[in-house]
This record gives sequence, structure tokens and C-alpha cells, in this order.
Amino acid sequence: MADRRQSLLDAALRLVEEGGLDAVTIAALTERSGMSNGSIYHHFGSRAGVFAQLYADSYARCIAAMLPALNAPTAEAGVRALTVNYLDWVIANPSRARFLYAAPDHADPEAKMVEFAPVLAWFLDRMASGELRAVPAWTLEPVAMGPAHESVRRFLLGVFDLAGAREIVADAVWAVLSP
Repeated sequence: MADRRQSLLDAALRLVEEGGLDAVTIAALTERSGMSNGSIYHHFGSRAGVFAQLYADSYARCIAAMLPALNAPTAEAGVRALTVNYLDWVIANPSRARFLYAAPDHADPEAKMVEFAPVLAWFLDRMASGELRAVPAWTLEPVAMGPAHESVRRFLLGVFDLAGAREIVADAVWAVLSP
């Protein structure tokens, strides 16, 4: 059962990569996956359900790649590792990253908060202790990670060497959060 779901998600991801979100139709999914449209509806309920699950799956994988950084010995090492781990995940998973950036309206905000909770708690603990600059939690993604997000956007457009800039981007994120 899980293999069938994953096969459908993989087929959807390939379709998105080849032709954007509009390329993902139930007909295209049945052709690409070899499964019936009934199977797609059974597992996901609708095309929107496919997108929602693909978003949740991709986001969870991204966060999982970042979690080892939470064991860093200092706040600075942690911020840099979180940033580099995120960038490395994007480099290794451009299709999933492209989907996350292209389909934010398919995210379940509550599910995202659950996934992100350990990272958020790490930041809040270090802000409370003075190891990081105290900023409102809502600023972490758009402001603190802004340099990383803009670099990723340019990388996904094919106009930026993300691998070559990862340490510079980590420097920029640390500059925002250093106490």
C-alpha cells in the first residue's frame, strides 16, 4: 500500500518536473504510474490530495535533512549547519525543492508546524538564552533564512551556483541571527 502511494507521488513529481503543476492530471498520473484512476482517488481523493501529500512528503524530507544540525555544539555552528544542510538537500533534491517553492498553497500549515517544531524549539531556546538574536518566530523563514531562500530560487532557475555559495549563504544567515 505504501509502495503504491509512493509510486504515485514519484510519478506526480516527475510530471511536475517535466511540465509544471498543470502537467499533473489524473489521466497523466494513470499513464505515468500504470495505476488506475480509482487507485489514485482511493489513495489521495483528488488531484489536490496528490499535491498536498507530495508537499507534505517533500517538506518532511527537507526538515529531516536539517535535524542533525540541531546537535551542533554552539548556536553559530547550529545556524550554519541548518543552513548548509538545507542548501545541500536542495542541491540533492531539486525536483522536490522546485515543487515546494511552486506549490506553497498545497501546504497544510498545521502539519508544517508539527514538522518544523523541533527546529523552531531549537531557535527559541537559543534566543531565550541569548545565544541568538531574539527575533519574532515569524521572521525565521522570511528574514533569517531569506538569503538561503533567495539563493535557492536562483539555483532552481539555473542562474546561481548554490554549491559554491553555501558557506557565504551560511555566513549571511548567521549575520542576521548572531547576538
